[in-house]
Parts: sequence; structure tokens; C-alpha cells
Amino acid sequence: MNPSAALILDSIFFSVPQLSILDGAWLKAEAGRVTAIIGRNGSGKSTLMKVAAGQIKAMAGITIIDGERLHGRSLQKRFRNIGYLPQDSMLPPDIKVKRLIKSLPDPEKLMDDPLIQKIRHQKTIQLSGGEKRYLETAILFHLNRKYILLDEPFTGVEPSIIDLLIQKIRKEARSGKGILLTDHMHRYISEVADTGYLLHNRQCYDLGGGFSGELKKMGYHR
Repeated sequence: MNPSAALILDSIFFSVPQLSILDGAWLKAEAGRVTAIIGRNGSGKSTLMKVAAGQIKAMAGITIIDGERLHGRSLQKRFRNIGYLPQDSMLPPDIKVKRLIKSLPDPEKLMDDPLIQKIRHQKTIQLSGGEKRYLETAILFHLNRKYILLDEPFTGVEPSIIDLLIQKIRKEARSGKGILLTDHMHRYISEVADTGYLLHNRQCYDLGGGFSGELKKMGYHR
């Protein structure tokens, strides 16, 4: 693996009137690994994700993708390299899953997925929360971006589907994708992530690999 193959958020500052949210945050999500962002509600995790995806513009700081520095939003370059799953569903509400899949390039690969086979004749509005999240994640991986940002992929999802999501995330990381995720379900985060950062006081602190013990010490999970 190329040692420079990574998504780096370098010295990210972001604020809204009368509130500083990020104050020089730095993290590195390497290709071929799963990196987690841990933090309390309101700590800025989703904001950092949105900055990386180009959804919002940081006041200062840069994004580096495989050694290339991107300034500002740089939407075209980000879109070619980064796939982003927001907290809220991005699925159109009144379309059959099969029709949605067929609108994508090379749809047969997605249709081979056992869970998607099961739900293919349903409309997206009829799906459970977990089925929606799985479908969104599967589509995002199918688009073949090098770096994938997942904002709360496990929240509100049935345990059986969480297991499937964890398997899929691990498989995509093994294929060389860099995956950056955050979720309040810290037990599952610890299970799937190779390394992690704690977002606290507007900055990121590297927890390193095997960080489950650190999360227990800090009271994030038992």
C-alpha cells in the first residue's frame, strides 16, 4: 500500500456565530483501513465529516487526498474520490429498489446482494430503517470512491443488519478503500475500526489501534 494513500484533514477550523466547533482538528484516514471518530453529542463529528465531503467550507485548513492538497470545497475532486453517507436518508422516497438499482452503472453486481434481492420489489419508503441504511451504504460502496465517509451507519439499525454492514465495511477496507466513520453505537465502532480519534474540545486526539480499552476507560462503552 502506498504510504501516502490517505485522506488527511489538516488544521480544520469551523465556527458559527458565537460558537467555535472545530479548532485546528487533524486526522488521517488511511486507504485500506477503517478509522473511527468518537465524541460526545455536539462535539463536531458530523461537521468534520461535512467539511471532508465538501458539504460545508471550513474557515481554515486543508484536505489532502493521496498527497494532493485541496483548498476550499474543491467539489469536483472530492466527488471523484470521496463518497459520503449523511445521517439523514438520501434515498428518493417513492421508487422501487429494483428501479433505483437499475439507474446505477453495472447494476447486476448490486442485485446479487442477498439482502437487496430480498427487498428489490419494495419501494424505498416501505423499507425498515436498517434496510434503508444497508441499501444506501451498498450503493455508496458500489460507486467505487476511494474514501468513504459514514455518518452514523449503525444508529437505528437492526442488529442482524449491523452484522451485515460490518462485514461489508471490512470487505471494502480489505479491497483498499479508506473508510472514516462515526456513530454513537461505540461497541460496533470498536468492533469494526482499525484505529480511531477522539474529538474533544474542538480537536482530534489519536487513540491509535486497539482503542476499545481507551473507550472503556473514558466511559464510552463497557
